[in-house]
Amino acid sequence: MNFKELGIDQDIVDALESRGITSPFPIQEQAIPLALTGQDIIGQAKTGTGKTLGFGLPTIQRVVGRDDDQWGSLQKPGAPQALILVPTRELAIQVGNDLSVASKLRNARVATLYGGVPYEPQVEQLTKGLEVVVGTPGRLIDLYQHGALTLTQVRTVVLD
Repeated sequence: MNFKELGIDQDIVDALESRGITSPFPIQEQAIPLALTGQDIIGQAKTGTGKTLGFGLPTIQRVVGRDDDQWGSLQKPGAPQALILVPTRELAIQVGNDLSVASKLRNARVATLYGGVPYEPQVEQLTKGLEVVVGTPGRLIDLYQHGALTLTQVRTVVLD
């Protein structure tokens, strides 16, 4: 079994292969086909067994990017379409990095938002537009309350 056979688009497969990722883990084989349909899923597996790509690849594939035909029909192009909520800064960085690798050849922009760093660069990322937000609760609440983070277009929510 490979990622293409699971239904992952070729641009994502190519980005993964460029980093030596060619075969899915069991959690990915189970989660990806369901997540691609938009179905709610709950996955549990040990650390290091591929949960991030199990939910992340379908998330990246399902967002509408700037080069996609549906871009012009979005209510607010550039507003986040997916929100991935993680408990810690370290996990946010890891998930954000993994999704950035997977989306490298796709027109889906990923931002990682967490506390302990200045707001301004994160607000700038949101202002420029992006499709996927990975963040910690405190920073996301702050950005939302200050009007920098819009959630009206979010169609996918992941609690990691």
